[in-house]
Amino acid sequence: MGREAELRTMNAALTARPERSLVITGPPGVGRSRLAREALTAAAQRGHPTAWAVATGAAALVPLGALAHLLPAVDDGATGLALLQRATAAIAGDGTGPTPVLAVDDAHLLDQMSVTLLHQLAASGAVMLVLTVRTGATEPDPAAPLWKDGLADRIHLEPLRRAELVRLVGQVLGGDVDARTGERLWHLSQGNPLFLRELLEDGVWSGRLTKCEGAWRWQDAMLPSQRLCEIVLAQLGQLDAAEWRVLEVLATVEPLSAREVEALSSREAVARLERLGVVVDDAEGTPGLVRTAHPLYTEVVRSRTPEAVLRSIRRELLAGSGDDRSPAHVAARCLALLDGGEPVPDAGQLTAAARRAAAMLDHRLAGRLARAAVEAGGQAPAYLALVEATTWPGSPVETEDLTRHAAEVAVTDDDRVEATVIRVLDLACALGQVAQAQAVLDAVVPAVRSDHGRSLLAATGAVLAFCSGDPVGAVDQATAVRSTAREGEPAWQLATAAAALGHAVTGAPRSALARVAEGRAGLSWPDGRSVPAFVHLALAQAEVMALRLSGRARELESLAADLHRRNLAGPEWYGDAVASLHCGWAALAAGRVRVAARWLVSAYTGLRRADPLGLLPVCRSQLAMARALLGDVDAARGLVAELDEAASAALPVYAPFVLVARAVVAGAQGHSAEAARLSREAARSAAEQGQVATEAVVLHTTFRFGRPLHVVDRLGVLARRCESAYVQDLADHVGAIVAENGDDLDVLSRRFEEAGLLLTAADAAAEAAAAHERRGARRAAATAMARAVTLARECGLAGSQSLQALLPPSLTAREQEVARLASLGLSNVQIADRLVVSVRTVEAHLSHIYGKLGITGRTELSDALVDPPPRTGPPNGARGELTLRGRRLSARL
Repeated sequence: MGREAELRTMNAALTARPERSLVITGPPGVGRSRLAREALTAAAQRGHPTAWAVATGAAALVPLGALAHLLPAVDDGATGLALLQRATAAIAGDGTGPTPVLAVDDAHLLDQMSVTLLHQLAASGAVMLVLTVRTGATEPDPAAPLWKDGLADRIHLEPLRRAELVRLVGQVLGGDVDARTGERLWHLSQGNPLFLRELLEDGVWSGRLTKCEGAWRWQDAMLPSQRLCEIVLAQLGQLDAAEWRVLEVLATVEPLSAREVEALSSREAVARLERLGVVVDDAEGTPGLVRTAHPLYTEVVRSRTPEAVLRSIRRELLAGSGDDRSPAHVAARCLALLDGGEPVPDAGQLTAAARRAAAMLDHRLAGRLARAAVEAGGQAPAYLALVEATTWPGSPVETEDLTRHAAEVAVTDDDRVEATVIRVLDLACALGQVAQAQAVLDAVVPAVRSDHGRSLLAATGAVLAFCSGDPVGAVDQATAVRSTAREGEPAWQLATAAAALGHAVTGAPRSALARVAEGRAGLSWPDGRSVPAFVHLALAQAEVMALRLSGRARELESLAADLHRRNLAGPEWYGDAVASLHCGWAALAAGRVRVAARWLVSAYTGLRRADPLGLLPVCRSQLAMARALLGDVDAARGLVAELDEAASAALPVYAPFVLVARAVVAGAQGHSAEAARLSREAARSAAEQGQVATEAVVLHTTFRFGRPLHVVDRLGVLARRCESAYVQDLADHVGAIVAENGDDLDVLSRRFEEAGLLLTAADAAAEAAAAHERRGARRAAATAMARAVTLARECGLAGSQSLQALLPPSLTAREQEVARLASLGLSNVQIADRLVVSVRTVEAHLSHIYGKLGITGRTELSDALVDPPPRTGPPNGARGELTLRGRRLSARL
């Protein structure tokens, strides 16, 4: 996998006349030996005699030692020339028959006589060589003259790319891998197949890599096994004490400035390791910092270094001047505090360190530091730091207890307000107790005297307004706070997030995205307070909703992928599940239903463990819709049943999203009356809350369950209240269906496709085909149907019920055969000869084909032909069913 180009080069060398030798280069573990064996297997299949040899350091002590098993016995007194002549004759043979192929693994370890022999064999063309050479080796490359002089083709193997690695892991394990697990495997292996194999084997053997909720997930720390440690140590080679000390320092924390590393080891040792490629500049990070060349070097050295040594290094780092450019450096200083650095840290130091760790999203470290701060006598600030550490791993009850206690021991307004803000957000979002959260907020406001505190509480009130289903009020309250608060302070940040969320659902996507951009620009990240983590996620949620509800699916997919990628760059936390939810939401909006289901399953698994923002019901509803679209009605029904549980009640603002999912699932079950009732309830809920954009999407998604003419009128009203033209497109779509206007539906299908709404585009194309068919425009109908099928397949629905519903009346097997040959330019006589039938039979088949496809001749065949997936049931029936087929997909939406 991931070696397609290299295999093409290899096959070209084997089939060339004369055959060309190959030199396969690359770092250790990338698969040089594997590709060489593949070349030998391919050569043997073509009838070439093959031989395999492995060069080693020990064999190099004897002339021709690595090739000894291929050579006849010789006299002890034989000269070097005689040895070469006999070796040449033994390997090259008598020159008859296919060219022999000799593969030598690790050719950089060959002795000089073996190198001379191979050069002579390659130059004569008597033998095709396949040599593997390790790059970065201290030994010179003996094969370089071969490819430099044109005697061989060079194939350089690089580590696998990230996408190739994830795909390979899925192939090996036989299922999808959790995104965070894939990221951890990528980070630790850096695409090296040898390292990856060892990690996977150890993970499965130890039980840390298991299948959960349909995806493979790595539990606990991902540490190298004893076997992998030995492989890495062998690659590092012999290191002296000073060089090992450099690696111990970097194993404590990396990257570090070269100055700090040299201060704790030696400048000469750092320079030697840089020359060997073991230590490199941190080119992708902050300039002036160094790190080990591979993450596994760090892990292996750390596993072999006594903890006392690591503690000693951390203390020395703490005592030094430090380099705060590196977040990892700050983390090391935090650990040094816990390890007993001098002077003994007090509660204030530990609290500050905990806040820094939490701001870097390392909540495990933050929790250790914050608990130590509490034990050291820290009061409200220490408890608040502990609250931040426990909130995002997801302990809402513990968070509630801690914030209540922090408020009780608080001595300043700022501490009391911060405790209240965290408690209110926890009650509303994590526990779903919006009314109680409002009561707590109202009780505290009169006692707060500082302008900063009152402003922060007002911003929290704006967030509560959004959660409670009053996004218009949220925008108004947030705007008032933003007009008085200083830009960048916590109150302004929280108010900006609330405004963005409110604008997103009330039909003002441009305003929402503007607030998101302002919020990110004013977000001090990392920050010393607790609000930024919430704001960070709320801004992302607002941006995703704004793009989704304005129909900008292509932009949404790009944004979600970027948010997910940035999230994976940090430690594992609650944001993983949120990022997966956003990717799933984006894929579902685009119509990539199978992709959406995979993302949503990952999000569902994470949100069931922890859900501080109350997004689990939203995730369930989206996953239920995806399952229904894929025809898995039983799974969709089970998810809806979970939504009906009291403990899973969604925040009021998300109620329309949950109701529309229930409507879609009811429709998929054939319960039309229930689907109609739920769709009306969803639209009414959105309308009552002033969610203009949400109401429009709900109406369009479920209009087949109700009254289409009413939907057209209502969408027209909503379109005039929205900032984007998307709602007008939705209104035009429903209107064109009602009017059976195929031309308008064709235009709208292309417009939806441009926006990235592939499934909606497929639906509009199918409806266009039905409209064209009813007015007798069979050619236009065939073209629209071909487009619908193509779009549905791009959505990943090949073979699904949705795609089957779109398929036009099919050609018979013989008609397809005739049509394909005709589209390739064959004449009727040529087709008849090829199929062993009469010319008249060919003409009759073509006449039937043109009639079914609605075309007039063979010049139009290429555009009209659709290659449907194999049918499992009887072919579609009469043309009169086309209207129903064209509408089934929309019903599933």
